[in-house]
Amino acid sequence: MISSYLANQSNLDDRAIHLLFSAIRWEKRSLMESKLRSGTTLIVDRYSFSGVAFSSAKGLDMKWCKAPEAGLLAPDVVIYLDISRAAERGGYGGERYEKLEFQKKVAQSYTTLQDSTWKIVDATLPIEIVEEQLRRIVVECVMTCHKGKPFAHLWQN
Repeated sequence: MISSYLANQSNLDDRAIHLLFSAIRWEKRSLMESKLRSGTTLIVDRYSFSGVAFSSAKGLDMKWCKAPEAGLLAPDVVIYLDISRAAERGGYGGERYEKLEFQKKVAQSYTTLQDSTWKIVDATLPIEIVEEQLRRIVVECVMTCHKGKPFAHLWQN
């Protein structure tokens, strides 16, 4: 259902698709927590912030978008790859949300969501520099977590 929606083969209400993505994250929560407790490091591509950013960019209230995500595991670090020229690369534009004007709204939503856990990496720099920055951020995070950092949860204040 979600794949056909993303490929523009079906339509769903904006709230419904937001809740479907949120439900997937909730379904994976206990597995993620179990893996983390066993010492596994998780790298998650597109998590709760992505869902909130995309849905709020469509005009949904950000507070409403955060509500079904409240209580999910909060990431120890969020790495935001800033690739403002993404539309220039090949293969861009085939999915529902791959439209430049919409992506500008999503980027603004991400800016609103940023907190102290976010690390912004200029992904237009040479790949070697980007790779080194990513390595440094990840190693620092892993070292901090291995010292016994408790789990945090999203939007529980």
